[in-house]
Amino acid sequence: MRRARFSGVAGCLFGAVLLALVGSAVAFFTANGTGNATAAVSKLTAPTIAAATPGAGGTVTLSWSAMTPPGEGTVTYYVTRDGGKPGGNCPSSTAPTSVTTCSDGAVPIGEHTYEVTALWRSWQATSTGKTAKVTAGAAVAFTVSASATAITAGGSSNLTISAKDEAGNVVPTYTGSHSLTFSGAGASPGGTKATVADSSGTAIEFGAATAINFSSGVATVASSKNGVLKLYGAGSASIVATEGTITTPSPPTITVAAAAAGKFVLSAASATPTAGAIDELTATAQDTYGNTATSYTGSHSLVFSGAGASPGGNTPTVSDSTGAGVAFGAPTSLSFSAGVAKAAESKNGAMKLYKSGSTSVQATEGTITTPTAVTVTVAPATAAKLVLTSSTPTPVAATGFNLTTTAQDAYGNTATGYTGSKNITFAGAAASPSGALPTVVNSAGSAINFGSATALSFTAGVATPASSKNGFAKLNKAGAAALTAGDGSISTAASLALTVSVGTASRLGLVETTSSAGTIGSPCLFTCTITTLGNSGTVKSKVAITDSVGNTVSNVGAAKTVTITSTGGAIAGSPLAVPESGPSVTASQFTYTAPATGAFTNTITAASTAYTSATATVSR
Repeated sequence: MRRARFSGVAGCLFGAVLLALVGSAVAFFTANGTGNATAAVSKLTAPTIAAATPGAGGTVTLSWSAMTPPGEGTVTYYVTRDGGKPGGNCPSSTAPTSVTTCSDGAVPIGEHTYEVTALWRSWQATSTGKTAKVTAGAAVAFTVSASATAITAGGSSNLTISAKDEAGNVVPTYTGSHSLTFSGAGASPGGTKATVADSSGTAIEFGAATAINFSSGVATVASSKNGVLKLYGAGSASIVATEGTITTPSPPTITVAAAAAGKFVLSAASATPTAGAIDELTATAQDTYGNTATSYTGSHSLVFSGAGASPGGNTPTVSDSTGAGVAFGAPTSLSFSAGVAKAAESKNGAMKLYKSGSTSVQATEGTITTPTAVTVTVAPATAAKLVLTSSTPTPVAATGFNLTTTAQDAYGNTATGYTGSKNITFAGAAASPSGALPTVVNSAGSAINFGSATALSFTAGVATPASSKNGFAKLNKAGAAALTAGDGSISTAASLALTVSVGTASRLGLVETTSSAGTIGSPCLFTCTITTLGNSGTVKSKVAITDSVGNTVSNVGAAKTVTITSTGGAIAGSPLAVPESGPSVTASQFTYTAPATGAFTNTITAASTAYTSATATVSR
């Protein structure tokens, strides 16, 4: 132990001399002025790098001598590569440790200089530089090659993947299982994604981590595992493999051809065609994965189905390649080019549907069919005719029933565009024996005679009776009727046949009335007027039991008698008997004889219990 005393400038000079004497070891003095101090001066020796051994894959293994500290404490070390921070597990200047060996990683190819610096308290000593030449760097890229560069959709190609350094050398230390992500090939139109078989043989979709085994930097396929590529989308694919920052700068290109046709896909130019109008179809042959089967070409016979005939019996058709319309269900020859048959100029797929509503159209050729039909909604054409329907085929005379009027297109579909108020004129039914005309109640509730315009309200092509309006009808003459209707532009194509039955017996009527002279008014049933008969003239008539509008009833059952009276002149043949069965008309006539002289006006009355009487006025 030496005791030294320094003051002022002398102290500073001594410090400089001391620094020169200890060489590479460094000690620092910071005190100024005068004072007393005791110091033991020694030396921190610089370490010696024993080895800097380059390895494959951009690694350098370092080892250096351990330094003895000049005093209490531990010596730590840090490593520099080319004056900068190393990689791997080598200590750096910001995190020195006491280790004496380490492995530098991610070292670029080339010659590099390493130095090791020892630290003890505030002292440090740096080794002489040691060089190492790296000839094989870290993996920075993949090269991918394929056993087949032209495959069919759903086919496979074996991939060989090599890990390369920046100089293009295979990196032999890139070994074992690595999680690669593949990209560069899209899914098929049907949604089937490209896959690569991992090291266990499981097909992993592109975009997901795929475990691939490498041996000495290369991954190869074995037993359908570890790199079997399957592609499904037709076209060109560039296969890229990636792990972290390692990717494929020059991916291989694989051309995928569509497989054989396995299905048809139909599309229509319009999803809402009008009945009877052309809707151009496009038929595309596709493989299992939805690729257009371009090898499906030339003439093919397809059978179309799914659409029915219209209410009028019009069968749906598709034109063949010559333009001839072929009914659904029969073979239709279409011309395909590169998997597609497209309608043009009313040929090769021009479809006509006649039944309104939604329908699903399919096409089939042998085992090739349409898994998903094309759905179209057919709109009815414009109104071309009217159709009448009745709530009953046998209405009762003078009793109301519902008469529905429907506008239809030429194919029998309800013409839904025919709407609002329309003036319809009805015909086909006659007046009853009493003169009561057939009627239809309009939308406002007024009964309109047949032959006059009747305002009806149509909704979506139909005028529906409601609340005894808008088509509530009455027919009065018993027997057959054939009803028709028209609006001035369109009319019924076929009449509505009805059979009108006789109503309930309620009245007496004069029938088969004759006079010896004068004129008999019309109608002559419930009331009758006979003028200019003349003196001693005669009127003869039978009597019938009728319904409220004069239709003769039948089969009244119990015998009925009719009494004939007159306010003047003479009556012969009264009373009259009505038969129990058959038409309720008296078998015999009564005879009225007018006064022999002078002017007269007499009333003849036919009466029977439970029935309204009939009268005739006779005058001269």
